[in-house]
Amino acid sequence: MIFYVPISVKPYVKRFIENNYGDPVDFRKFPREFEMFKRMLKKPCKRFEKHYKEKLSDRYAVIDVIITDNDFYRYGWQISNTDNVSFGKYFERNAKYMMRTFVGLYVSFGTPIDKAIEMFQEKFNIPEECWAFETIKKDFYRVRLSHDFNISQCAYENMTKIIGVNLTSAGLITKEYLEKV
Repeated sequence: MIFYVPISVKPYVKRFIENNYGDPVDFRKFPREFEMFKRMLKKPCKRFEKHYKEKLSDRYAVIDVIITDNDFYRYGWQISNTDNVSFGKYFERNAKYMMRTFVGLYVSFGTPIDKAIEMFQEKFNIPEECWAFETIKKDFYRVRLSHDFNISQCAYENMTKIIGVNLTSAGLITKEYLEKV
């Protein structure tokens, strides 16, 4: 028999988790996440329990995580509010890292930021109500690299060098002319 543990997470974190681990969420094929979740069931952290509301905010979405009947009878069917928050933060970090990586990649190829965010949302099936365009844009600008990296320019410079060396080797241009260009 299979049991489910409900966990409250932000809507875009829910989408990230469902895209990666399915719906309902099944961590059994992913050792790191499975062990982390099992630890939350085995040894619940109650350190910040009084700081978190009994029921997490209504703006949160709920995911169901599959546990086996063995885990259900040994450890229970719920995690503490403290663990719920740390679970959400862990996957939120992963979701934001993925977003920054893909949006940054698109931007580095010369795609305008607005189009890059739309491409990201479309590729990973993240609707506006899950993760707002403006929220993604603000986070990207807040955490992006301090210097802009233009892959197109870098590729252009390297291709120019390769072509120049090949033309010089073929005797079509001289090394002196190549150095001027």
